[in-house]
Amino acid sequence: MNNLKEKLSNLASGQPSDWKTKAKYRRENREWLKKSAAIAVRVLDALKAQNLSQKALAERMNISPQQISKIVKGQENLTLETISNLEIALGIQIIDERANYNSLFKKKKPAA
Repeated sequence: MNNLKEKLSNLASGQPSDWKTKAKYRRENREWLKKSAAIAVRVLDALKAQNLSQKALAERMNISPQQISKIVKGQENLTLETISNLEIALGIQIIDERANYNSLFKKKKPAA
């Protein structure tokens, strides 16, 4: 039994866990995190299809490879400027303005 306690003690971090803080952050930011993850998948698919490295994409966009790494992890709150630059650098469409524009002007049905 002592051997098991020793093993667990050796595995345990000396710092307190911050899982509650991280879980709260994910819950509070769920909507944009989902969209960021979807963009990350589009970017990764485009990189694969074009046989392009993250480093090469960073060079095309004139940003750091670390920034591209954050983008493809799907946890970066992207600006419209960054999304636009990704679209240009990869030659893909991430946001369909027409679909978004049309949805803005659709009349909503009154609640029953």
